[in-house]
Amino acid sequence: MSVQFQRRRRAGSTEVRIEDFNIQTVFDLFPDRHPFEMEIGSGKGRFLLERAARHPERNFLGIDYAWRFLREGHQRIGQRGLTNLRFYKAEASDVVRTLIPDASVDIFHIYFPDPWPKRQQRKRRLLTPDFFKLLHQRLVRDGKLELATDNFEYLIAFKKALVEAGDTLWRDVRESRNERLLDPEIQTHFEAKYRRQGRLLYYIELSK
Repeated sequence: MSVQFQRRRRAGSTEVRIEDFNIQTVFDLFPDRHPFEMEIGSGKGRFLLERAARHPERNFLGIDYAWRFLREGHQRIGQRGLTNLRFYKAEASDVVRTLIPDASVDIFHIYFPDPWPKRQQRKRRLLTPDFFKLLHQRLVRDGKLELATDNFEYLIAFKKALVEAGDTLWRDVRESRNERLLDPEIQTHFEAKYRRQGRLLYYIELSK
């Protein structure tokens, strides 16, 4: 069934925000219901553009609060003729909390989130115990949460947050260093950049 949207356009703005659409859930953004994946902090959209092209049987949503980067991915959707992918400017916590039902997401992707390294900035970090609990609640049975960072201190911090969220919450946890666990042939923009720079990259895959 097709879905009609009512967009509220702001004069002079080129941003496309998820709140511009009259929807009850993120699934209203797509004409058909399929297995669903969401990337939080999509940047230029490189990873989801490639993954959506390889998996037309799935729907994909990428969000980021920095439209100056996300604009590029948004424009490339039409250029590549992808009907199963959307990019919107949005706050991750708001979307996950209010627009995603329980047990509805197959995979969450969170790659190289801002580590907010200064002590006074750490309250801005996304990956808190409460947020991990919320992501787990929104995943389908056997759903996955894919994480990556190049910041070792942040890696330790979100491992601690995972334990605080519940060390028995996840059925299976896999970790690797410099080896992507899902779709190793696809890289995000920053992932490719950091690999060229020779940085250590840390990956975690959690299964519900």
